[in-house]
Amino acid sequence: LISHLETLDSTYDVIALVAVKNILVLGGYQMYFWSQRNVDPQKKIVLKPMAIDHWIPAIPQAYWIYSPLYYVVFNLAFLSLTDYKIAVLNAWIMLMHASLWFLHFPTSVSSELRARVRSSSVDRATQFVMDLVHDHDSEDNACPSMHCAFAMFIAFIIYPVYPTFAIAFPIIVTLSCLVCKQHLIIDIIPGLALGALHGWINWLTGH
Repeated sequence: LISHLETLDSTYDVIALVAVKNILVLGGYQMYFWSQRNVDPQKKIVLKPMAIDHWIPAIPQAYWIYSPLYYVVFNLAFLSLTDYKIAVLNAWIMLMHASLWFLHFPTSVSSELRARVRSSSVDRATQFVMDLVHDHDSEDNACPSMHCAFAMFIAFIIYPVYPTFAIAFPIIVTLSCLVCKQHLIIDIIPGLALGALHGWINWLTGH
């Protein structure tokens, strides 16, 4: 998977590459967070769970997929690229697309979702991961689901190397979003569509 490591001289180069990539992506994410903080509260729609959302169980242990595993695969996917500048640019464009979407159609998930998952009994380590996510991922981070969008975007990157895992990864992340009660079905579908659109654009511009 990490084909790009062959061109790096040392472990320090790998650390530098990961650090620069994360700074660029996190910097781009600020557009998305800004759009959530700067919308008219009266325009914001609180999305209510549908019957299927209520049917899906709350599994807090899935936070290990939603956060740690997700970001590990995220970094490995970018390290697999011989030139990741185009991918970072397309990731930024996707975030800008989502930001404009959120400015015009601001949404928030109902607080009852997190109340449901937080009422579950968990071990201390899982509780720490869940608290960390809740502290940094607000309920306004709703539709589209950027977790699902980036999972699909990453799938396009790693498909030439590991096609089976590329297909499985968005499915696993989607399920984690639902059972962790971070997102509703209505958030998931546009998120996957957004990631597929920009993943396809990234694939076209990268070849």
